[in-house]
Amino acid sequence: MTSTLERKKKNPRTQNDVYVNNKKPKTSGMNYALFLLSRRDYSSLELKKKLFSKVGGEEADEVVADLVRRGLISDERYLIEIIEKYAFTKRYGFLKVESELVKRGIKRDVYYKTLCEMYTDDKERENAMYFLNKKSSDKIRLYLLSRGFRSHTVQEILYRQ
Repeated sequence: MTSTLERKKKNPRTQNDVYVNNKKPKTSGMNYALFLLSRRDYSSLELKKKLFSKVGGEEADEVVADLVRRGLISDERYLIEIIEKYAFTKRYGFLKVESELVKRGIKRDVYYKTLCEMYTDDKERENAMYFLNKKSSDKIRLYLLSRGFRSHTVQEILYRQ
């Protein structure tokens, strides 16, 4: 059986060596940002908010600017990912996709042109038609509106039915 003294000799790094005054060392903002980005993409505003809580405002701004300069964060790339997820995979309406982009901190002048090009009226109609057979006819109008479809699209789909 080994004593505590013998274990310390085998492993010279003790907890007091790693932590000064039993406090964890501060992680740098860049390390934390890279840790977050290794898990999923973020918009620059989302990442700035997360960094602000850990490292403060000035360092958060510097880290985000550096990541944008390096090409590790791109709001344009992120907005395409969000549009594909909500419009084409989850089949939400135009208004819901737009609200998701706003919620994630992407500015209208950045996303609107791309959203209109990718999510056309035809695609929105196609998504709405997908739900026609899944819901009863008396509930379909409210269901489509709650999923973010524009009212003129819902009226057009119900009129064709």
